[in-house]
Amino acid sequence: MAPHPQDAVQSHSLEDPESFWANQATQLHWHKKPSQTLKKTSKRLKDGVEHPHWTWFPDGEISTTYNCVDRHVANGHGESNAIIWDSPVTGSKERYTYSQLLQEVEALAGVLREEGVKKGDVVLIY
Repeated sequence: MAPHPQDAVQSHSLEDPESFWANQATQLHWHKKPSQTLKKTSKRLKDGVEHPHWTWFPDGEISTTYNCVDRHVANGHGESNAIIWDSPVTGSKERYTYSQLLQEVEALAGVLREEGVKKGDVVLIY
């Protein structure tokens, strides 16, 4: 039996993670493209212990929300399903298109802005 294509992808990710992730990064929209994929340094803890530290795409700027939602609308896929909720427990079903999801995300962003949340703030929604 021939190996599954996913096996080659997994092997590449394990054997050469820097090359693998550099390739994956080309599939995303970057507000600022990174100049390097991986930066290896070391960090020293307060007790003097030193350990390796890796930073992926250290100078890149990216928006997860833009990549997950906005770009699909911008590329003409606004009416495609973004989320399909199908609960066999409750029997409820809902569908959200990318356009509908973008409206919900923008509304939540507005609420967070009104609450004083700024770029760089960490927000936990439970």
